[in-house]
Amino acid sequence: MATPVREAPVLDPDDLAEEVEFLSGATEEAFAEELVDFVTARSPEAELVAAFRSPEVVRRVAKTADRLLRDHGPLVKQEDNESRNAFTRRAGRARQAMELELRRAQLIIAGDAARATGHISAAPNPSNRARRRLAALHPEQYFQLKQEEEQKAAEARRAAKQQGRSARRQASRYTAA
Repeated sequence: MATPVREAPVLDPDDLAEEVEFLSGATEEAFAEELVDFVTARSPEAELVAAFRSPEVVRRVAKTADRLLRDHGPLVKQEDNESRNAFTRRAGRARQAMELELRRAQLIIAGDAARATGHISAAPNPSNRARRRLAALHPEQYFQLKQEEEQKAAEARRAAKQQGRSARRQASRYTAA
């Protein structure tokens, strides 16, 4: 009897982008809480798995997981009416899950670095091949469009940075008062 093939979940790009944006903008404490909740969940949502392992978030996962593991404290809090032995087992499972997630993040980062340096070839991508062919056929237009897109991205980064600064200033005004 053949084992049934488990289908990959269909991810909504908007939900994934929203989750990545939320995780990227979260404070260190909030991100650490989200990461602990993620690694201790029995079966996390597919969007959450993809978001935590996305290129935009995976380095932060590695850094935060490493910091949490070095703190030597329990990653989870003891629940009411939970015996000491049950808490110790649950805390141990959480630590193991965090160590596993740290290893996964390190492997993803290493794979990205190997691909970037050409040690591992990237998967065939028709869009990239078409882009390269268009760049070869019309280099002036390609570089002009590329510069425009880079300027838009830089402007978006500056705007996000400015928004973060103004939010921090606003928050510091309320805490100082």
